[in-house]
Amino acid sequence: MELVVLLDVDNTLLDNDRVKADIASALEGALGDARAQRFWELYDSVRVDADVVDYPETLRRFVAEDASDGDVVAGIVGGIRFSDYLYPGALDAIAGCWELGTPVVLSDGDPVYQVAKIARAGITTAVRGNVLVYDHKERHLDDVRERYPADRYAMVDDKAAILSRMKALLGPALVTLHVQQGHYAGEPPDGPPPDRSIASIGELAPALREELGVAAG
Repeated sequence: MELVVLLDVDNTLLDNDRVKADIASALEGALGDARAQRFWELYDSVRVDADVVDYPETLRRFVAEDASDGDVVAGIVGGIRFSDYLYPGALDAIAGCWELGTPVVLSDGDPVYQVAKIARAGITTAVRGNVLVYDHKERHLDDVRERYPADRYAMVDDKAAILSRMKALLGPALVTLHVQQGHYAGEPPDGPPPDRSIASIGELAPALREELGVAAG
């Protein structure tokens, strides 16, 4: 059977909580508390307006208010070495997925910064260019299946609620694996529970093999 393994990025392959914390620390050091706080206020406003995290739009609004710190903020936000934030075993997990089927990144985010983050982390190379970024991935499953048709799918994510919604839509064609990393790890599902929970992305390959009933090679 053809298998496509759909991989989330933030807090699944890459420690996005730490990325955000380090950006916040750098902004406070460079701008002071008040200006840094304003950046995050705009970040939250953009997230409400666009229904997705969008650093480029946040920066645009920040500069529109006061351009004096624009280059500094752009350097901080754009200068992150995302490869330093990969979870241990993340790239090995992707390699393990290739032994079972086709790994495909399926991520939420804006189409500029998120795509660049994935590439600069080394993830795009690891999945051989199989990267999909949407505003809400669970709303685009028809497109995902059209682009990557398969007999069976597996979804790997840190958010149990997203896994529930995808399971409700795809049913037994989808195996869901909840990676319990990041600040969403303890949030409950809002429908069918994950088929499997793992403590870290490094446990993915053997867990997926067991869930699929595939013997180790």
